[in-house]
Amino acid sequence: MDPTARKAVNLNVLRRHDQNIVEIIDNSSYVVVYKFDNGAWTKRGVEGTLFVFKRCVQPIYGFIVMNRLGIDNFMAPLTDGMELEFKDEYIIYRTTDDDDIHGIWVFETKDRERIGRTLWE
Repeated sequence: MDPTARKAVNLNVLRRHDQNIVEIIDNSSYVVVYKFDNGAWTKRGVEGTLFVFKRCVQPIYGFIVMNRLGIDNFMAPLTDGMELEFKDEYIIYRTTDDDDIHGIWVFETKDRERIGRTLWE
């Protein structure tokens, strides 16, 4: 499948989860989501493709990990209240609303660096 057709198919899939998504900005084929809790990192049971997207309503930007391990995907808005940090193989973020800390392990180094820059902008 050519890249344009693949992007259109992926956009249709994402719209099933959020009808306000209008564009896929970037993606990485394999990531794992972790949560920092009680001083330790634990897997959230979410692994799969990460998409950074744009919406037609607030919050305008966000990302989703389409879970290959089950039916629960992981979606987060990109807001001014989000703190981002890049450590080794992880993109770490904290939301100020609930003070949760998550780490996203990105398999491909080039994807991690590119996605990190995209999220930072």
